[in-house]
Amino acid sequence: MSMSTPAPHFFMSYSRDDATLQRRIAAELRGHGINVWVDIENLIPGSPAWEREIERSIRSAAGVIVLLSPGSNNSEWVRREISFTEQNGKRLFPILVSGDEDDSIPLRLSNHQYVDLRSNFHQGMEALANALHDHLATTKIMRRKKAETALPILPADLKKFVLPGLLVIFALGCIGALALAARFLYASINNSLPTPAVTPTPSTEPFALATAQDIRIDEEPTGKIVFTCQVQGDEICAIHADGSGWQRLTNLPSASNYASLAPDGEAVVFVGRQTGNAEIYELNLSTGAIKQLTRFNMEVGSPEISPDNRLIAFTYRPSNSIAQLWIMNRDGSDPHEFYSSRSQESHDPTWSPDGTQILFAMGKGDSNKLYILGFDGRDPQVVNDTIDTRGRSDWSLLNLISFDMGDPLQHDVYTMDIEGNNLKKFSKGNNSQGASFSPDGKWVVFTAYANVANRDLNSCEIYIMRVDGTDPRRLTENNYCDYQPRWGQ
Repeated sequence: MSMSTPAPHFFMSYSRDDATLQRRIAAELRGHGINVWVDIENLIPGSPAWEREIERSIRSAAGVIVLLSPGSNNSEWVRREISFTEQNGKRLFPILVSGDEDDSIPLRLSNHQYVDLRSNFHQGMEALANALHDHLATTKIMRRKKAETALPILPADLKKFVLPGLLVIFALGCIGALALAARFLYASINNSLPTPAVTPTPSTEPFALATAQDIRIDEEPTGKIVFTCQVQGDEICAIHADGSGWQRLTNLPSASNYASLAPDGEAVVFVGRQTGNAEIYELNLSTGAIKQLTRFNMEVGSPEISPDNRLIAFTYRPSNSIAQLWIMNRDGSDPHEFYSSRSQESHDPTWSPDGTQILFAMGKGDSNKLYILGFDGRDPQVVNDTIDTRGRSDWSLLNLISFDMGDPLQHDVYTMDIEGNNLKKFSKGNNSQGASFSPDGKWVVFTAYANVANRDLNSCEIYIMRVDGTDPRRLTENNYCDYQPRWGQ
């Protein structure tokens, strides 16, 4: 399949109060040949990847267009997007769309030149389009020069040898020969990057690496974990549950995310944008071959294969309207609606261990409840009406449910039984999210931020922990984000 490199895009930051103007401006810019990325067109509301995809789009953008108005000046999200743009060294293009300068332009943008669309919309749009085209031309030249002098990238596996070596030196100096021997003994058994047992209480301190006496070697975790790794844009990576065998599975020109393993461990399904729209793909782990399973030209998310390896459940959004639950055969044939609501988003399905029911999120934005729905035609049943989650959850062999909830950058992982009882905070803070159970149900994998105190958005890494909240272990340590883990055989 031929794949072309996607055109550079401009991220659009705006207040929901200005949605009508946003659509008009985006349409005008596209008419001028400008590729515009708008969240509501590209993301499924309530998705646990919403915030991460916003970050990814800003990082990969040629620049950021921010619509200035009284609504955007009062919008916490717009302010955060402006901050993230500046942190990543991206060019800002402020557009004054309503109000006056005093109530529409934030202090941090008061010295920026801006395009004024209030009095002459078409003239302002011409000026904006010309400025964006000029910026693209300049950026293209700079990127070509940078590519000509770029240093070669070190093989990813080199890091796996360097890091243990540094740990050995540290242990030799601090613990002594006896502890060093114990460390080498454990490393020969497990070859992981563990962290010490902690009490599952909120904390802003990052997880630390464990010492030999902290490690429990009974019932060690097994299987493989797939996740989204931002090694060069969003790609799919995998790692063994003991921290060994890191592998990059995809190397595609556009974003790849929402990976999950087949029950037999022989394939991975994921969402890719090789055609410009989100579609579901399958990766054969033995051959490396990638097969496109859907051709909707719409938006899809969170594909997951049924326990009997016959079906795939996923999120589907028809024509940018309300998200629905869909099901199709394992080979991508016979896609059809499974459940939808007229007023609420239905998204992020996961299967019950026996494959007879589906657990999913339903709500709006970040405010969702979890529901269970069978194949008997009955209405979905809410699991616990006191929780408020973004979406993605998991259902373990031991009939526990995992999910995350909390304020921005303050998420925690929770577990409860399928009746909605025994609600327990599982993580210790660090903006923990996106939990998934091990195949035997005795462990949980999740994303947490190693440096959430400094709001380092590149510090999200993959961790595992026993379901009783003990023995946390850090599996990845990179200068980019690892997230959306899913555990399989």
